[in-house]
Parts: sequence; C-alpha cells; structure tokens
Amino acid sequence: MAWGSKSDKGGRAASNEPIENVLGPSLVIRGDLAASGGFRIDGTVEGNVESKAAIVVGESGVVRGDLAGTDIVVAGQIIGNVTCSGHLEILAKGRIEGDISARSMRIETGGVFRGTSSMGDGAGASGDSGKLTSVA
Repeated sequence: MAWGSKSDKGGRAASNEPIENVLGPSLVIRGDLAASGGFRIDGTVEGNVESKAAIVVGESGVVRGDLAGTDIVVAGQIIGNVTCSGHLEILAKGRIEGDISARSMRIETGGVFRGTSSMGDGAGASGDSGKLTSVA
C-alpha cells in the first residue's frame, strides 16, 4: 500500500514527496528532530519536529512540541504549534492543541483543533486569522 493511498487510514501524505523517516509506534523520543526528508510519526516525540518536506502523524502518533513542514497530515495528536508552508489536513481522529499557521487547511468531521489559526499565502503576516476552540 502506498503512503499516499486513500485507503491508508493512519494518515495519508498530502503531497507526492516520499517519506524517508518512519518512527514506529513503540518508539519514544525525547529531543528535537530535524530532517530535509519527510517524516511519518506513529510513536511519541517529546520535542520539536522540523522537516523541509511532508509530515504524517499517524493515529498512534503523539507530538508534544512544535511541528513544522511543507504538507502535514494529522491522524494522531499534536500538543504544540504547527507551521505548514503548504496544506494541513486534520483527519477524523486527529487533534491539534496549539496555534496553526498554514497556507490552506482542511478538518474532517471528528477532527479537533484548539487554538488560533493564520491561513493564506502570507500566513502569520497578512493571512486570514481566527480563533477556534474546537471542531468536531
């Protein structure tokens, strides 16, 4: 099954970029992660995650820290701020508790977002901004 296939219930990549780094469900990392390639996180990261490519947080994935990437798909949980230079997608079981800055965003029914958002080409500067307490 391809990472970007629609039947991948753990979260699908929003772009065609390959996922180079996979953190399995039993893995716990305490510290910051940075890579030029894409990430798939199914374990727990207690620290910041930064990629110059796509990031997928699977259903069992938890990030306690800030997350930054190009296209981001969240099926798990992020407790921290998210900076996305492309498209952000929160799937039905996904949850973000923190502020979001993204070019575009989609939240499936059941997905949760608690924080403020800045969206558009100049997200954080001249993009549309709003505050959501939760989306279900």
